[in-house]
Amino acid sequence: MSIQEWVDAAITADRAARLAQSDRLTLGEIIDKCEAIGGDADVVFDFEYAIPRGLDSWRGVYAELALSFGFDHGEVMNLPEFVAMLKDAVGKSFYGYKGGEFTMSRRTPVWVANNGHSGNTAVIGVRDCGYQVVIETGYRET
Repeated sequence: MSIQEWVDAAITADRAARLAQSDRLTLGEIIDKCEAIGGDADVVFDFEYAIPRGLDSWRGVYAELALSFGFDHGEVMNLPEFVAMLKDAVGKSFYGYKGGEFTMSRRTPVWVANNGHSGNTAVIGVRDCGYQVVIETGYRET
């Protein structure tokens, strides 16, 4: 094992240990929670009038996902569309903001940020409000 491989493995292990102690949701956990809700309610965030728009590599850690957002202008995503988008990301490669290719899995943590931004807003819950499914967020250290 080269020194670079050893360093990469140590960083990966440290990141995994920190994430295991966190309430951040992974891609798979979000999919499972949304599928358990079912139905065709609109999906919204718990801040402003924000709605999900898509997925990108998160600038904070390129190997993690960012759920991008916009504001409701009649283009709300419903739950089946949202789940399909999430499922499509499993096994898919995303490109980091400054390069590199990163394949996402069900174990990939999901943040909230638009392309090119990082921030510290994590997805920490999914709440069924009947007419809406709310993506709950919270500030979390990386």
